[in-house]
Amino acid sequence: MEILEEIAPLLGSLAASSHVYSRCGAVSETTIAEQVFDLVMIAQDHWAHHAVAGAVGPASAREIEAALKPVDAAGAIELMTDLSAFDLVYSRILLRDRDHAKRAATRVAKLLGPGTSWVTNMEGMDNGRAWTPVTRHGIDVVVAGTNSEQFAILLALGDD
Repeated sequence: MEILEEIAPLLGSLAASSHVYSRCGAVSETTIAEQVFDLVMIAQDHWAHHAVAGAVGPASAREIEAALKPVDAAGAIELMTDLSAFDLVYSRILLRDRDHAKRAATRVAKLLGPGTSWVTNMEGMDNGRAWTPVTRHGIDVVVAGTNSEQFAILLALGDD
């Protein structure tokens, strides 16, 4: 559990804004999609006042799993950095020190290790970014990593 004791405050730092949520823990019998779904339910509850009437999103971990695509460690670090440092909707608005966010994201990836499987709902990491929703909100991005022992998730929501 020593690694989780270091990852938890790093993720907490990355999720310092009111639109970013984090979770980490020991790998159990649940899948990473189930862990993301649990975090989505918490975030949606907190953001209920932002939801468009009648808006729906994935209703199960299986639907979230379908939205998740592999990403390499460098892409995961970049996503964690951007989710923490920039407004999700107005990407030019800096919310916090980008260098601090990058150091924290890099440390999370290093602690999870080189064999970590990373996933995201983002597509087109370079140009023309798009995403497959994991919440009922207009804009959301998740990045999650898991190794054989631990997992870490960062989820950001935006109101368009």
